[in-house]
Amino acid sequence: MKFKFILYLSLIWLICLFLALAFYYGEEKGEKKLVVIESGLSGREISYVLEKEGIVPSSLFRLFLFLSNQDKLLAGNYFFYPGEAVEEVVKKLTQGPSYEKITFPEGFTSEQMARVLEEKGICCASDYLDLINKPELFSINWLEGITNLEGFLFPDTYYFSPSTPPQKVVEAQLHRFEEVFLPHYKDSSLSLKEVVILASIVEKEAQYQEEKPVVASVFINRLRQNMKLQSCATVVYALYREKGLQVENLSEEDLQISSPFNTYLVSGLPPQAICNPGLDSLLSVLHPQETDYLYFVLQNDGKHAFSRTYEEHLHYKEAKQ
Repeated sequence: MKFKFILYLSLIWLICLFLALAFYYGEEKGEKKLVVIESGLSGREISYVLEKEGIVPSSLFRLFLFLSNQDKLLAGNYFFYPGEAVEEVVKKLTQGPSYEKITFPEGFTSEQMARVLEEKGICCASDYLDLINKPELFSINWLEGITNLEGFLFPDTYYFSPSTPPQKVVEAQLHRFEEVFLPHYKDSSLSLKEVVILASIVEKEAQYQEEKPVVASVFINRLRQNMKLQSCATVVYALYREKGLQVENLSEEDLQISSPFNTYLVSGLPPQAICNPGLDSLLSVLHPQETDYLYFVLQNDGKHAFSRTYEEHLHYKEAKQ
């Protein structure tokens, strides 16, 4: 009888100890971590994921599930603090993910991004776009002299909760640009703004990654020789910006549109980026292939034929037709 009583008290003590650990386990350390819980994982498997990510010990998590009779854990993308209380972790997993996965493809414009954000219920498109013209609101040193954030909104996958303030969304994109690209920006003869503008044109002109350094070399060679860029991508952008037209095949009339973005008429670079380029396009401008090409023309297979002279260029154009 005495042994049973001691065993009973020990069990109560262990349960109390467990509850204390579960509710007050550790201290939250560092920044939130994204943890992906795949569909179909058991409670035991989820516990291993959480332990591997440094959130909670596997054994403590499983014991809490057992004693709290929780068995319906939902898959999804979650943010946890390392050392977060087990009770909070389980609560999140039973309620489901509160973050929406948003992927912005390389070459998206800020307008396209705004549309996605509004459709997903993250923020109002007009409020997001209003911030694009106000880089001074973000107090970031490397944005000095930048008047528009187009091109700096790094295309990537993000996780935002519904009704996130648009400024937080833009901050996340600028932070990703700083984190992913800025370490590569060293010893360039081009300013950061020039690199981003030129990379945005390369992004729109080159469909294949292996062609991007070659396309970049063409534009850089033309700039060095004071030749107009004559980029069709800038004309497409100008037609949409000035007239709201979405054009795939440009006419001779289209090439005459009056716009600072029409590089058939205006020398040098356009005033701002025409899209938000990915890392490959940005790096192709920093490290273009060494060529003496001055022209390229799109072929039927989506790739380009490059040439050194206008005569060669005309030959490739005629061969395409």
